[in-house]
Amino acid sequence: MMSHWNHRVIKRHDKKVHITTFQIHEVYYDDDNKIESWTASPVEPMGESMAELRKDLQYFVEALEKPVLEEKIQNGQEILVEINQSAR
Repeated sequence: MMSHWNHRVIKRHDKKVHITTFQIHEVYYDDDNKIESWTASPVEPMGESMAELRKDLQYFVEALEKPVLEEKIQNGQEILVEINQSAR
């Protein structure tokens, strides 16, 4: 059961075109703070007012301050793992 979510930077490598990108996604956690799922596509800042947009942008800035996540395959299942600072 999902407990909470936040914005996180995910490093993705497109094997078809050999490009690595860093994108901001919504990441969802369970009650034990373990990653449960994440959005398939990156998200964009938005708001119904300038104040809401400004607040949403702040969440994106906060994502830049957290460890970067990377998609990996483990036991045939896609997971997110934190990568170390030097691998960014």
